[in-house]
Amino acid sequence: MGFKQIICDFGLARIADPEHDHTGFLTEYVATRWYRAPEIMLNSKGYTKSIDIWSVGCILAEMLSNRPIFPGKHYLDQLNHILGVLGSPSREDLECIINEKARNYLESLPFKPNVPWSRLFPNADPLALDLLGKMLTFNPHKRIPVEEALAHPYLEQYYDPGDEVSRINYY
Repeated sequence: MGFKQIICDFGLARIADPEHDHTGFLTEYVATRWYRAPEIMLNSKGYTKSIDIWSVGCILAEMLSNRPIFPGKHYLDQLNHILGVLGSPSREDLECIINEKARNYLESLPFKPNVPWSRLFPNADPLALDLLGKMLTFNPHKRIPVEEALAHPYLEQYYDPGDEVSRINYY
């Protein structure tokens, strides 16, 4: 039986010029909980491409296992699912959390080791797991950029930079 992934819901789609500050213009509540990057729950400041990379990583994980990787029932449960897989954030990773209460909460939790991707997805292509690990990184500054993700060896057979649509200026 073949499966297909359907990605939809552009209800929150916006045109956002990366050269301008869109604070206050973009919708604050973004992403279905299971696909929500940790920084959305912990910081509530700004929106970056790394948030989208996290969501795509969650979709990739779901494609590898046919089930959501972080099926949290509420905010704290979601965070616990993430930490249960990624392990406790490093001191450096905690520094990227600007919300002091959120940072203190994470620091108060007992240490959790990470679960190797190969244990979660034993039949997956090692290149898929490498890309997954680079997408589902707690620290958004360490997460793989879009351009590097597209050029990753796991996706190279599907990606041709010549097919890129150039930016359309609507203004």
